Formats: sequence, C-alpha cells, structure tokens
Amino acid sequence: MILDLQKLQNEVSETRQLVQSIREYLDQLAKPSTPIEERPVRVKEVAAFLNKTEATVYGLVYEKKIPHHKPDGTGNLYFFLSELSEWVKNGRKATNGELEEQARQHIATRLDRRKQSKSRKEGYKAA
Repeated sequence: MILDLQKLQNEVSETRQLVQSIREYLDQLAKPSTPIEERPVRVKEVAAFLNKTEATVYGLVYEKKIPHHKPDGTGNLYFFLSELSEWVKNGRKATNGELEEQARQHIATRLDRRKQSKSRKEGYKAA
C-alpha cells in the first residue's frame, strides 16, 4: 500500500511538471512575436502576384495608380506585397444589387427631403 501511495505521488508530481511545461509553452505562443520585416519585391514578382505583364505593371507605375517605392538615385522600383494586397482590396467594385440598393436609398432620401421642404414651405404660407 505504501508503494502504491508513493507511485501515485510520483505520477502526480510528473503530471504537475508536464502541466507547468505546457503552460510555459502556451505562454510563449501567446506572446506577440516581433513582426518580421517585409522584404521589398521587384516588378517581376509584382507581375506574377497581380497576374499581369511586367509592361502593365510599369504602366500602372507611370500612371501612379499602384503603390510603389523608388529610392532617390537608384532608379529601381520596389513594392511591398502587403501594400499591393491592400490596394487590390480597396479597388472593390459594387455588385449590381448593391448599386440598386444605393440608388433606392438615394431616391428615398431625396423624396424625404422634398417632403420636408414642401411641408416647411406650406407652414410659412400659413403663418
């Protein structure tokens, strides 16, 4: 019986150590890691990322339609994929359904303003 109690105490001790090591590991995972600095990419990689030709990318740069970097004196173009992803996300176009809903809301707002304006004018005439 004493041996069984000692075995149980040893197993409990090992379990506690295991739980402690798991907690430490989870704490490390929960800590925000320092962000890895994003490396700049060149036109060839941008063309592949956007599924465009290099000439199209150069055209977008010339028209200043795409975010890019050109350090002074280097003559080299650099891009960051995070900026390009954001640029693509911001270029979202509304669907026909969304445009129709916006039109309905605009018309409803205009009609409401006209009714308010008309009721104010009638109020002035009565006074």
